Amino acid sequence: MTHSNQPPKALTAHPQDAAAKVATTPVVEYQVVRSRRKTMVIHVRHEKVEVRAPLFVSEREIGRFVDSHREWIQRQLNRKAQQDAQRLDLSDGGSIFYKGRTLRVRLLRATRESIETTESEFVLFCRDPSGAGPGRALQRCLLAQAQAVLPARTRALADYLGVGDKLREVVFRKTKTKWGHCTSSGRIQFNWLIMLAPDAIVDYMICHEVSHLRVMNHSAQFWALVASVCPDYRTYVKWLRKHEHRLWL
Repeated sequence: MTHSNQPPKALTAHPQDAAAKVATTPVVEYQVVRSRRKTMVIHVRHEKVEVRAPLFVSEREIGRFVDSHREWIQRQLNRKAQQDAQRLDLSDGGSIFYKGRTLRVRLLRATRESIETTESEFVLFCRDPSGAGPGRALQRCLLAQAQAVLPARTRALADYLGVGDKLREVVFRKTKTKWGHCTSSGRIQFNWLIMLAPDAIVDYMICHEVSHLRVMNHSAQFWALVASVCPDYRTYVKWLRKHEHRLWL
C-alpha cells in the first residue's frame, strides 16, 4: 500500500478548535476530533475512521500516527466491509437478522402493516412493497413494538431501582451509532431498531439506560448496578458487539 510522508492538509482554519474536521492521506480518509485528552486514539466504526487527538498535537503528528497504523486501519475497514454484506436486505427474497435468527424476507401487500415470522421467513405486510415502502413499513412496525413495550418496562425498572422520580420521559429515535441514551434531565432515548434484537438484549438495553439515572458514567459503580439487575450483561454486550451491524437499516 502506497503512502506519503507529507502531512495531511487541514480543511479548517483553526486546528486548535475542538470541532471535528476531515483530513486525508493517500491511505485513508479520517476525521479528527480534538479535545483536552492527553493521548491519540483511532476508532473505526460504520466505515468511518476517527482520530481523537489532544488540542496541542500538530497535523503532522496526527498524519504520522495514522500512517503508522494504516495496516490496522485497513484490516478494520475490510472487516467492516464484510459486515456490511451481512446487513439486512429488505427486498423480497432478501435476508434479515431478527430476534437472533437469519430469516428470508417475504413482502406482501396489505392495508394493515405488520410483521409475522415462520420457521424460515420474515413476512412483512406493507402498503407498498416496492422502493422505500418496505423500509418505511418496517420502521412503523418496530416503532409500534417499541412504544408498546419499552416505556412500561423502563418505568417499572426505574421504580424498582428507586429512581422512578428521575425518569422524565422515554422517547424513540433512529440514530447511526447508539442503541440508547440517557440524559442528566432524565430523558431516556431508545433506537427502535433494537426491537430486531432478542428480547434479552432489549432488556439489557433498558437496564443499561435506567442505571444511568443513578450513575451517569460507566464507572465500576455503574456496572455493579447493571450486574445487580442483569447478571449476564457481559454476554449481551458481547452479542451486540458481534451482531449489531446486522441490525442497522
